[in-house]
Amino acid sequence: MFGRKHLSWSLVAALAALALLVAFGHELASTQQKSRNDVTARVRERATLATALIDSLLASSAQQVRARATTYGTPTVSARTLDAARGASTYVALLDSSGRVLAHSRGFTAQAQSDLRESAAVALVRAGHPLGLGNILPYGSTGVINFAVAVPTPLGTRIVLTGIAPASLSAFLQADLLKIPSVKGTYSYLVDANDAVIASTNPARRSGYVFRGASQIKALSQTSGQVNGRYHVQVRFADSTWRLVLSSPAKALFATVSGLRKWVPWLILLGFALTTAAAFALARRALRTRDHVRDANAQLALLNGELEETNAALARRAAELARSNDELDQFASIASHDLQEPLRKVRTFTQQLTLIESDRLSEKGRDYLLRTNAAAERMQQLIEDLLRFSRVATQTRPFAPVSLAEVTSEVLEDLEHEVERCRAIVRVGELPVINGDPSQLRQLMQNLLSNALKFRREGVVPEITVDSAVLGDTCTISVRDNGIGFDPRYEERIFRVFERLHGRSEYPGTGIGLALCRKIAERHGGTIVAHGELGVGSSFIIALPIDQREEVIVIRPFDDVVAVPEGPVRA
Repeated sequence: MFGRKHLSWSLVAALAALALLVAFGHELASTQQKSRNDVTARVRERATLATALIDSLLASSAQQVRARATTYGTPTVSARTLDAARGASTYVALLDSSGRVLAHSRGFTAQAQSDLRESAAVALVRAGHPLGLGNILPYGSTGVINFAVAVPTPLGTRIVLTGIAPASLSAFLQADLLKIPSVKGTYSYLVDANDAVIASTNPARRSGYVFRGASQIKALSQTSGQVNGRYHVQVRFADSTWRLVLSSPAKALFATVSGLRKWVPWLILLGFALTTAAAFALARRALRTRDHVRDANAQLALLNGELEETNAALARRAAELARSNDELDQFASIASHDLQEPLRKVRTFTQQLTLIESDRLSEKGRDYLLRTNAAAERMQQLIEDLLRFSRVATQTRPFAPVSLAEVTSEVLEDLEHEVERCRAIVRVGELPVINGDPSQLRQLMQNLLSNALKFRREGVVPEITVDSAVLGDTCTISVRDNGIGFDPRYEERIFRVFERLHGRSEYPGTGIGLALCRKIAERHGGTIVAHGELGVGSSFIIALPIDQREEVIVIRPFDDVVAVPEGPVRA
């Protein structure tokens, strides 16, 4: 019956572990997909920001044109006035709101007059846009791009039309395209509605080049996507027929979620799965061994009156008991030492991967390896802290006179680097000599002082005060700080094992430190209490007998260990 019961529990635990691994695998796959989505979102965001920058430059140019509204708003505007405004442009023309030419500068030919019907820039302004940029139009040997600006005047809205040579506009805009950050091999293009390149960072696709290939047309027909090994994103301008197109090599762009970097987390997950399976196998073996011991004891009680007839059976049972006890001893050894071996291997392999593959790992890949290594390190630290906690009453030293002043001084020497790093002010008053376990009293002061340094407030110089008072045959030691403090309702709860008031990402630790302090204080026949106030600080008061001759055993069957912490609690 017991065997079936434990088998059922083992099956339930195995299924639960399998479900957790499956959930973790699903979350890992989701994380990698999210990483890919994040990459594409960043590319689109860069394109959008670059488009907004160029839009702002065009708006600034349009504002300069509108600044001359009084010049363009007279009944008659001379060609000389427009010649003066032309500068390095091909031509400047003044149109009324219907698109009729009122005046023009030199360079505005009959061809320019004819092209007004096809001018996308004029069409945009007449449709209500404050400015408009058009496509490359054939004009002379270089072509021309129309830049139209709506100018409100006393005589109604007029349109100032500037013809700009594509080459001069390309040189102006290319400097902005070069500022767009991306992976190596990325090219940026400004393309008009006819798929003609206006500006480009690709030496092979300069101004005037027209995209005509099937793959090129496919890439330009979608807002984003992958074609022929390159990922494309395009964003349209608000007041133009233009589009900004970013083209990046997909392999480099998605390097953090492909290739070796993609499979390293899965290999680590497989390693954890194998370690979990080995732990379940060992636990099941231990349960079976315990059942054998229970069965043997029951049969020994039943056969107590039949010793002569059952000597052979007793001998066999004795051999089984000896073997079972050996297996229990082996399991205890495994629990305290050998179970850490897979964790050591995981840490070794992740460190080797970080070292050997560092040139090929992305920031995300290195982050995965560092998190895995940190998790294995925390598990090792947790096992060591649990063993240290369990050995408070088993691996002890005889009580002897201990100078708390010397103990505190030695602890501060060990913490000297941390004290100097955070520029802490530590004041130590007179401390007495008491009977106790030297190593455990040192551990007590080490935990309290390191906690005071760890839980300091940002931007506030840590101040720690250690003093004592003697009343009769009892001394009271207090450790006070001006750190982050804690809610007074947690004054008792923080001494439980695994309890934390803060997440691991904020403050490291296993949640065992203060539980260990209480166990040490109680073994010495004393007590420890805590008082805190959020944002002000905390104080820990330890009351210990001065002349305690032997340890006191305190049994706490339930409140010391919490299987699943209710929330993160300081330790």
